[in-house]
Amino acid sequence: MSGRKPRALASLGIVLGLGAIGTLAAWSDTATATSGVFSTGSIDLQLNGDSGSTVGFTTLTKTGMMPGNSVAATLPVKNNGSGPFSYTMAASSTSSALAQYLKVTVSTGTSNGTACSGGTVIANNVALVSGGSANLIGTGRSLANGVSETLCFQVVLDSAAPTAAQNQTVNTSFNFNATTA
Repeated sequence: MSGRKPRALASLGIVLGLGAIGTLAAWSDTATATSGVFSTGSIDLQLNGDSGSTVGFTTLTKTGMMPGNSVAATLPVKNNGSGPFSYTMAASSTSSALAQYLKVTVSTGTSNGTACSGGTVIANNVALVSGGSANLIGTGRSLANGVSETLCFQVVLDSAAPTAAQNQTVNTSFNFNATTA
């Protein structure tokens, strides 16, 4: 038995020695890289200072129009969002015998109540479509965030409007659509 004890001690020493060497060689370390914050921007098209989906444009109205009469009013358009956008606009009208005889001009000018002046003409004498939509700004107009521009709308009753256009009314909506630039 005396031969077994030294061998057992030697075996135990070898196992402990190898374990200690293996432990010393197993050092490790870890690291983590964290990114910054990701967030989205916003598009906020304001008309006449209002971000609502329907905005009153009651300054563009006229009763008792006669052939050749016109009315004009301005409408501020602002990008109140956090990034640039491009907008288009179309006019939709209720079904009426009058719509096709109303011609709309849109410019970046000013209004005296009956006509627009100055600025750049964007749409010129576009007839409203009875029960449909007339494209007034087909090519997107770019606005940077925080920037606004004033559009002038002039509506003229065609001087050649027939008798069938008498005593008619039409409701018109100017529908703006903004998309990221």
